[in-house]
Amino acid sequence: MKKETRLSIQWFYDLLERGECDIVDFKEQLEDKLAFGKSIRNFAPNYEEMARDVVAFANLKGGFIFVGIVDNTKELNTDFELQDKKVFELIKQVQDRTEPSITLKSHKLSIGSTTVLVLEIPFSKQLHRTSKSEYLIRNNDGNRAIEPHEISTIQAEKGLIVYDSKTWAFEFSSTAQDSQGNPIAGWQDIDKTRDLYNRIKQNKPQSPYLKNSANEFTETLGLTKEENQIIKPTTAGVLFIGNAKALREFPYNQIKYIRYYEDGSYRPFEYKGNLIDIADECFNQLKSEIKLKEFHFGLFREYIEDYPEVVLRELLINAIAHRDYSRQQIIEIRKYPTYIEFESPGNFPQGIDESNFLRKTNPRNPSIMDIFREINYAEKAGSGFDKIFTALLSKGKQLPKPKQSEHSIVLSVEADVYAEKLVELSLIYKQMNGKDIDLEKLLVLNSIYTGQKITFAELEKQPFVNQYQLRKILAELQELEFIETTGKTSGQKYIIHKTKLDTVEDEKQYLRQKKQSTFKQKQIILKYLDEFDEIDNKTARDILNLPDSEIFNVSRLFKDLRKANEITIKRNDKGITYYTKIKPTFAST
Repeated sequence: MKKETRLSIQWFYDLLERGECDIVDFKEQLEDKLAFGKSIRNFAPNYEEMARDVVAFANLKGGFIFVGIVDNTKELNTDFELQDKKVFELIKQVQDRTEPSITLKSHKLSIGSTTVLVLEIPFSKQLHRTSKSEYLIRNNDGNRAIEPHEISTIQAEKGLIVYDSKTWAFEFSSTAQDSQGNPIAGWQDIDKTRDLYNRIKQNKPQSPYLKNSANEFTETLGLTKEENQIIKPTTAGVLFIGNAKALREFPYNQIKYIRYYEDGSYRPFEYKGNLIDIADECFNQLKSEIKLKEFHFGLFREYIEDYPEVVLRELLINAIAHRDYSRQQIIEIRKYPTYIEFESPGNFPQGIDESNFLRKTNPRNPSIMDIFREINYAEKAGSGFDKIFTALLSKGKQLPKPKQSEHSIVLSVEADVYAEKLVELSLIYKQMNGKDIDLEKLLVLNSIYTGQKITFAELEKQPFVNQYQLRKILAELQELEFIETTGKTSGQKYIIHKTKLDTVEDEKQYLRQKKQSTFKQKQIILKYLDEFDEIDNKTARDILNLPDSEIFNVSRLFKDLRKANEITIKRNDKGITYYTKIKPTFAST
């Protein structure tokens, strides 16, 4: 049997279940009785309509047209007959009616006794139109015309243009001169240009961008381009050194920050201007609202910010540097009583998703990112999320949660500390080694702590954990007695080391993970009595994580502790015996 496609049959069935959407369309038949056998209705050939559908899919992200299925009910059209010769004719007719030409891929899908035709429209990096000059795009379960302002967005998403390098032909006449008497471009703010130059000079005196002339500086930095012997500003140029008149051409270059309070009230802030100004103003506001909370870990005392400063800075710069400037949306930051979220226009760049955004980089705006690096607002590619992850995990906080919608990416960060143990381990590591714990070890510790009992194979599958360094990291953490193993070789699992457990809750968790001796159980009971005045059999079973059937075993533990003069009976209440710890007495001299 010839295999028509590398795609699984189940995958096509899953598509069928989705119904019509931005990648799927159904057709009862092809409205062409001559080409596809017996037809329910007497339609004339209508290749133009098919060409419109194909163009709309290709201009979005490709898709599939199932032929032989009724639109609304998803029932099979049992009168549909598939003929290979006619399919080839259809593909040729669509090629003739699309510019640049689009070639469909045909697949056959058998459903019962009926063979359905599946036409695959491949993803295209070109912008297509019909032979009648219609530029269309798929919109949910239909097609619509592409608006003029969307052309650049679609081209940027297809990789046809790098939007921050796109040039602009402003007809703004020069009204001033620089210190050498040269006319200043009508779109340019010379003070912002000097400020940018000085910032680079201060932060990176040896930067290759510090050229002798102003034209060389702006051109090598990607702020201007020469086209047909005319120097034009790029998108990055306008956003960094453009004057107020030029910036009006980018009305969506702004940040809206809303602070929500516990009582339901809120306070909005708006930031407009060039990228450096809005970054500085917004960050200063976010930083001014940081709150500290004191935590105690044995001998350690630590003040933890609700939102670490480095996290706020990196998320803000990430939103500004990687947003899609071709979209008519603004950056929004929303701060609620328990979390903060940053919403940036545009989806993840190609090759990046929610599972790999820590490890992979694909800058949407390389010129903007380069400039932020030159003024030390950002560092090498990919280091921003390294800093965010390290700062959050070392303070016992959850990792950022990305959500991708149709038009934007939202990253949210929780304010609360959820794992004080990770904070304590980070502090112990620094005390032992004289340096901060690195991100790789934090990721592994976090997986072990949250997974409680986790195998090597499970650790390998954890998001962001470096599989190639995992064995080395585990060996180092075991040597430091941060983690230990439980179980036999075939089912060996990793848990937090017993020496790093301090509280009764820690001990209870440890007992759930690793079977302990009666000696350890007695120690748990005594530790509980150090914190609380009394204990009974049921409470002891709870803290030892034992079932009710262990009632007599717990009674034996109490008996042994009484014989050792560690505890005594405090009282009997309705048949329930309560025990208390015997406090040591000291003879007077």
